[in-house]
Amino acid sequence: MYGLIALIRNLLLLVVVITVLRSVIGLVMKFLGGALSGSSGGSRPGPGAKTSPAVPLSGDLHRDPVCGTFVASTTAFQRQQGGERFYYCSEACRSQHILAAR
Repeated sequence: MYGLIALIRNLLLLVVVITVLRSVIGLVMKFLGGALSGSSGGSRPGPGAKTSPAVPLSGDLHRDPVCGTFVASTTAFQRQQGGERFYYCSEACRSQHILAAR
C-alpha cells in the first residue's frame, strides 16, 4: 500500500515539475525571441526584406466558401459572380472555387 501512495505522490510531483519547467522555458524563449528579433524599436527592414501585409483591425468578416476561414472584406482575394461577391483567404482557394463553379 505504501508503494502505491509513493508512486502517486511521485507522479504528482513530476506533473508539477514539468509544468514549472515549461513555464520557465516559455519565458526564456519569449525573452530570447524578443532580443533576437531586434525589438529595440529603431531597426527597420532593409531593402528587399519581406514584410507581411497589414492586417485590417476592423471591418466585416466573410466566410471563405472553400476552406471556411473568415476573412476581412478588404482582402485582395475576392471576385464577383452573378451579383454575389465571394471572399477568399488565398489565391489557391479562389482558383479552386472558380474551377468548381465551372
